[in-house]
Amino acid sequence: MHTARTRTKHISASARCSRLVALLLLMLLARPCGALSVSGVPEWLMPAVRRSINAVWSEIPNDPMTDREGTLSLVASRLFTGYDVEVKAGRYEPAVFFVPNDKSITPSVNIVIPELRGMAAEWFSRDISGMSEEVSGVAGSIPQGALTWADEALRERVREIVSSHLPGWEFTQQIYISHDETRINLTFRPSTPMVLAVKPSLYSRTVPAMFRSDLEAKLIPEFSPLIGIPVRWAERHKPDIEEAAREFLEDRHSVENLRASVSVNFSPGVTSGLDAMVDSRELMFQLWVSAYAGLEGRYPEAGIFFGFRPEWGRYAPELYAEAVVELEDFDVTTRLGGRFEVYSNLWAGVEVQWPENKYFLRLQYIPVKVRRLYALWRWSPEIDVHEAALGYRVDEHVSVEIYYFSEGDEKLGLRGTWHL
Repeated sequence: MHTARTRTKHISASARCSRLVALLLLMLLARPCGALSVSGVPEWLMPAVRRSINAVWSEIPNDPMTDREGTLSLVASRLFTGYDVEVKAGRYEPAVFFVPNDKSITPSVNIVIPELRGMAAEWFSRDISGMSEEVSGVAGSIPQGALTWADEALRERVREIVSSHLPGWEFTQQIYISHDETRINLTFRPSTPMVLAVKPSLYSRTVPAMFRSDLEAKLIPEFSPLIGIPVRWAERHKPDIEEAAREFLEDRHSVENLRASVSVNFSPGVTSGLDAMVDSRELMFQLWVSAYAGLEGRYPEAGIFFGFRPEWGRYAPELYAEAVVELEDFDVTTRLGGRFEVYSNLWAGVEVQWPENKYFLRLQYIPVKVRRLYALWRWSPEIDVHEAALGYRVDEHVSVEIYYFSEGDEKLGLRGTWHL
């Protein structure tokens, strides 16, 4: 019996403890959490004001001898110049009201444009359109005297405005206050990473290599105004850069005369890439000089290729003429043919070759970009002659290939080609 009574007492004590803990939790949950309520200041200034008010409130002694609300009102009025601060007791925390006691002057905002050239200067002038009015509206939403302590909060709000207009640019803010004027100066500098180089690459089946190299060289000074600007800002103006490059190339005679269309892709970065594809759906023109190694009786050659592709749809044939001149005895081989682009850069067709006056089937993979593998296969069923090559395009001018020709004792060798 004694043991049972002891157990009952323990259970009752445990139940009372549980009820007490539950009651305390309910009281804590019922009491609203949060800081003092603040009103009367703009939303962008609210976080800074609330932090300061809460810091002051937490330092005021909480005892019957101290008028905490009156003390907070007095300290806050001195701390927040330009406002009268009224504090009213609330159920849990006081409510703080800010009432302007100073004149509001619409500030004049002066944007100091950094040293930029060409297209970059035009973009900057265009991007800052309306920014002065936005900054002035923000700074003018508080009394003039409040700018003496709200400058950091204002800087953060201005940073948001600048980021929306000029991504990648850092700024310095200077505020000048006189009796009847407020002036804000904003100066700018690029943030890292910055564009340090622009590397143009031009690809074409239409424009000969010597003209492509010349166009690439001319693109470098044309886009030198991009050097030193923020990468993020260059990324924003990617469409403008691509449009400028397209217009520049379309105005060149070597592109205009061949009726070539231009597409450009700009890749912003510390070393920015400017890839341009200059091609004609109608014309193709190539010049080259080749030399052989390991094949006896094969001499250096020079060649010219001209193709015409009428606008007859996706699989329109390309009609072409090709002439190859041996530079040893100046024998000329001429070819007339037609081919289809059966897949991307893969061409298949048939041609007639003179002086043999025989036809050949021709299959050729011709990538437009450099540093790519390419392949060629020609076969004449009439004379059972095979010609094949597997090569690599080193750069705009040089390609090296393994070359096979079925006639003669030495069938396999190397051929190097200089594309003009």
